[in-house]
Amino acid sequence: MKELPKINQLKNLRAIINHGGVRLAALAAGQTQPAMTRSINELERILGTRLLVRGESGVILTKTGKAFEARMNFILNELERAVDEVKQIEQVSYGEVAFGCSHFPAFDTIPGLINAFKDQYKEARITVIEGQFSELASALRMGKLDFFIGNTLDLSSREFISEHLVTLEFCVMGRKDHPLKNCSSLSELHGAKWFLPAVTAGYYINIEGLIFPCGNIDEAAVIYGDSLSIGRKLVLEHDYLFAGPKCMMTESSYQELVDVIPIREQLPDGHYSLAYRKSHILTPIAEKLIQVIRSTYNDLFPAQS
Repeated sequence: MKELPKINQLKNLRAIINHGGVRLAALAAGQTQPAMTRSINELERILGTRLLVRGESGVILTKTGKAFEARMNFILNELERAVDEVKQIEQVSYGEVAFGCSHFPAFDTIPGLINAFKDQYKEARITVIEGQFSELASALRMGKLDFFIGNTLDLSSREFISEHLVTLEFCVMGRKDHPLKNCSSLSELHGAKWFLPAVTAGYYINIEGLIFPCGNIDEAAVIYGDSLSIGRKLVLEHDYLFAGPKCMMTESSYQELVDVIPIREQLPDGHYSLAYRKSHILTPIAEKLIQVIRSTYNDLFPAQS
């Protein structure tokens, strides 16, 4: 059997990558600099190749090092999850769960849901990353995220399991008394300012294709982002339009601030799902949170369950 790297060698390499140099990595890890260097030298001997070289602003990965880093991070993430799962079996309220969430669930159901979950499992550590599936899929593949909740139009069924949660009607919205509030077609919105999620594929790419069927030839102002706070400012204070679920208007806070632009074109429905990697074994605490999510959506949208 080939000699394999030791876990501490992998963790030391990750520390050097994260800190940009051996000295800072050694300080963070509570090791001496020579010990850290010996660890990396031994790792390179086992692999038979250089992983790091010195650059102008510190150490940088070689081409081989970059390829090794991706696999190494996957291994360390999975091992850390495995250790965490063993602890959770012994103490069910303990553990970590990290998941991705697109804008509407982040605005609507998830804050209250995870607050109640945290009250029940006080020792659980919950991390939520907001964004679209196309931008968070790589983190899901690497095991950095346990699951994703949101619009999963671009999901590959070969890699992921997808559980349908809800289908929502979408519309164009702007602030109350927006200058374009009475427009009845997308053609009348040419030249409008738009705030759209920063995506490279999926549902919002289709939305953008409807807004600009010939491309943005008029160079209308479009700002891309995943920040609700920035989006809110742009919409309410700078007259940007956005596309979102029509049911947002059932919230009293939004009724006072936002109007639906009554265009006759129908935007494609948003299909929201719970997605996780087929080959990824969920930890007990992640399973419990998923059960709460399923139950919550079944209660909120019984007709679709």
